[in-house]
Amino acid sequence: MFRIGEFSKIAQVTIKQLRYYDEIGLFQPEHIDKFTSYRYYVAKQLPDLHRIIAMKDLGLSLEQIRRFIVDEVALDELRGMLALKKSQVEQELHEKMMQLQKIDARLNQVDQGNDFDEEAIILKEIPAVPFYGFRQTLGHLMQVRNYLFEMNRALPKNISKKKLGHLTVIQHANGFETENADIEMGVILHDEVKEKLQLTSGPELAMGLLPRIETAACIVRVGGTHKTVGCYDTLGRWAETNGFNLTGPPREVFINPPQPDNFKDAVTEIQVPVSPAGS
Repeated sequence: MFRIGEFSKIAQVTIKQLRYYDEIGLFQPEHIDKFTSYRYYVAKQLPDLHRIIAMKDLGLSLEQIRRFIVDEVALDELRGMLALKKSQVEQELHEKMMQLQKIDARLNQVDQGNDFDEEAIILKEIPAVPFYGFRQTLGHLMQVRNYLFEMNRALPKNISKKKLGHLTVIQHANGFETENADIEMGVILHDEVKEKLQLTSGPELAMGLLPRIETAACIVRVGGTHKTVGCYDTLGRWAETNGFNLTGPPREVFINPPQPDNFKDAVTEIQVPVSPAGS
């Protein structure tokens, strides 16, 4: 048997919590010494305590937890609830990490001042190409990532790899939008396809055409989307310095698409239609 302090260390639960759970009848010691009132616990109680803490971490109230225990919730059901909560927490952590990376990117641009790498920009013509995708107003720009991941998995299973080019995202909004963003996305094709592809998240991909861009200012982004700020900053400085106007929606062509667990190896070409000022 373990005294309350020892059991607290083993279970990684505070003494205060253990005493409170005892007082409300949620989790009680195996034995209480009638002379000293010392509480004693045993190792076989640990699974029950872990179950209580897990439900507490899910956001359930102690009263709800009590009912769950009385009803003896199945372990599979509890495991499913924990898995869902884990997924939600991971998503929140990912969003916070992206927010930190974007802050760092902004700070880097502040430190850089008016300096930029003019040689990072390449001018080229972009020919018209078959495009298999969809256009939709997204509730939040974060949805782009989820659609990319799904298309990256689903397209090779449904269409010959010989026909598949690069995943591409086009931002049609007049300005930068994070909510209610007008986004077109899909895959460039080497040949037309007849197959239809319905994404589990909703949109159906259809055949279309990406129009020719007479002149595009292009820059390559290596790594996660937090580096996008620096790329567009460089594009803007280059355009102003060299007397060019931005004339159309930017495209992001994923040469090496990001993976859910690996953004650092992603390679993306950002293509912005431009024309000489005054033309």
